[in-house]
Amino acid sequence: MKLFKTLQDYFISQFYVMIPASILILACVGSFSVYFLSVKGYSFLIFFQMTVCVAAAMCYLAFLLAQFKKEILFKTLIIALLIESVILAINLAV
Repeated sequence: MKLFKTLQDYFISQFYVMIPASILILACVGSFSVYFLSVKGYSFLIFFQMTVCVAAAMCYLAFLLAQFKKEILFKTLIIALLIESVILAINLAV
C-alpha cells in the first residue's frame, strides 16, 4: 500500500510529464497484447480479449480527456495496465 501511495504522489506531482508517459506505456502494452493475440488467429475468445484490451485503454483515455481527478486517473491507469498485462501474460504463457 505504501508503494501505491508513493507512486500516486509521484504521478500527481509530475502530472503533466506523466500524461504522455502513461499514454505511451499503455499504448505499448496494449499493442503487444493485441499483437500476440492476433498471431494466434481469430476466435470469439481472442476477439473478446482484444475488446477488453482496447476498452481498458479507452477508459483511461476517456477519463483523461474528461479531466477527472488525478487520483481517479491514477487508479484507472493502474487498472488498465493490470488488465492489459494479465492478458499479455496469459497469451505469452499459452
